[in-house]
Amino acid sequence: MLEAEIKLAIDADAARALEARLKALGASPLAPVEQHDIYFAHPARDFATTDEALRLRQDAGGLRVTYKGPKLDPPRKTREEIEFPVGTDLETARTLLERLGFIPVASVEKSRREFVLEGPPRAVISIDELPDLGTFCEIEAEAESVAEGRDALDGLAIRLGLADRPPIAESYLELLLRARR
Repeated sequence: MLEAEIKLAIDADAARALEARLKALGASPLAPVEQHDIYFAHPARDFATTDEALRLRQDAGGLRVTYKGPKLDPPRKTREEIEFPVGTDLETARTLLERLGFIPVASVEKSRREFVLEGPPRAVISIDELPDLGTFCEIEAEAESVAEGRDALDGLAIRLGLADRPPIAESYLELLLRARR
């Protein structure tokens, strides 16, 4: 299974309009969450070159480790994703990864409001606010193939009234590192 995702820049007015549209479409809101992500560099290969990512994510749901494979359909972010919960605290998990040679690259903090839109395709739409970057919408759906993911994302963008916005291929980590340069 692939995770198909697009990220779109929006402003506060567009975020309010999107929430109203989601409500009109019958989307179910989830509880807002604060997420703290720590991204790591691999000790033997350059994730920036291979377009991979390894992160620890802490939020109200607990701590998870996530691996993201290379993007298969830029500027969409369709890629393999492996994620699992970790039954420890953030500092212990971080220490373990560091002992194995992984190097923390950056932390990304965001406030996220999520909505589930039943399908087909079933999708999760997020409105993310990042202090250093701004406000974004992420549209995410699972897909069996790159083509299925592309079609699902394009259709969802149209349904949400966001088809005129160009997708952003970079991850929040990439955007943050670029902003810091």
